[in-house]
Parts: sequence; C-alpha cells; structure tokens
Amino acid sequence: MPTTVAPPPAAARPAPKQARSRATRRKILEAAVACLVERGYAGASTTEIGQRAGVSQGALFKHFSSKLDLLGAAVEHLFAHMIHDYERAFSELAGRSSGARLDGAIRLLRRTFAEPRLQAAFELYVAARTDAALSNAIEPVLRAHRDNLREVARSLFPTEAARTPDFDAFVDIVLDAMQGAALGAVVLPDPAREEMALEALERWARARLGVEESR
Repeated sequence: MPTTVAPPPAAARPAPKQARSRATRRKILEAAVACLVERGYAGASTTEIGQRAGVSQGALFKHFSSKLDLLGAAVEHLFAHMIHDYERAFSELAGRSSGARLDGAIRLLRRTFAEPRLQAAFELYVAARTDAALSNAIEPVLRAHRDNLREVARSLFPTEAARTPDFDAFVDIVLDAMQGAALGAVVLPDPAREEMALEALERWARARLGVEESR
C-alpha cells in the first residue's frame, strides 16, 4: 500500500512569502521611527534605517520607492499604533462619569504626546517647514491622521459630539494645545505650570461639552 506522508508541523513550515514581506516592511518602518527619534531627520538616512532593520538597501527600496515614501509611511505607521494604544488605554475608563472620562481622555492624550516615539513626527514637522518635497510627502498623512483623530473622538464621546455642532473644532483645539505643550516641554519643562494648564483645559472642556464635573 502506498504510504501517506504527513505534512510537516505548522511550526516547521516556512512562513508565507506575503507574511515575510509584511514583517520586513514593519521592521523597516519601526527602524525609521527609531532613527528619527534618536538621530533626528538629518541622521535618518536610508543606510542607517536599513542597518537598524537588518535589511539591505535593495530590500528597503523594494518596499519603498524613495526615502520620502518611507518617511511618510513611517509616520503613518506610528500614528496608527498610537491611536490603537490610546483607545486601549481609554477603554479602562468605561463606567465612569462623563466628566471623569473626559478628564481621563485629556490626561491620556497628554501622556501620548509626551511619548518619545512621537518625536519622530515632530522631527518631520520641523524639517518640512523648509523642505517642500518632504512637506508634500507627509501632508496627506497628517490630514488623514487629523481626520482619524476626530472620528476617534466622536466614537469615544458620541453623546457630546451629537449635541456639539463644532465638535471637530473642539477636538482640534485640544490637539493643538497638546502638541504645543509637548513641544514646549522639550526645551522648557515645567511640571507645575503644565499641571495648572491641564486643569484649566479640563475645566474648559467640561464646560464646552456640557458635562458634569469629574468625580
């Protein structure tokens, strides 16, 4: 009788080519973010990024057509992960009053903007001021990210969003305040002043959205 050869165990089978490609792309993106944080925009060369990711320049450029394409994808990758992490942390506020959830959301947002990995995006913001090609590469990513943040805010505070006609503008103000605070803290950290500013922002946000005081 012919013998049947059993397939190799799942752990012994080679990963599908598509899965390996996705893993390589992810390594390159994470290396680009790390490089921007540690070495700044000027030091984020494709050579340095490739070395950090453990891939050749040829492999890197199989995934990205140019350095600008890579940096745009890297910041998009960064934003997606930060939104995911923020939503997961926010879920721990379930069951609290509207005021407590709003205050918690603002505190979580401030901590998010203080994360070292967000410095990668700040590096690109500053460099894009005098680099038109970079500005063109990251502008669509930044616009999409701002739209995503508005949608996330609406999903987290649906009642408040429904009764606030300019809810998107409210979200933009909070985000701009957080970004400004994060940039300022890089060169002029002042925890006491920052705490006072956060408390003021929380009071304004509760009043603006018509929610009860945090408790």
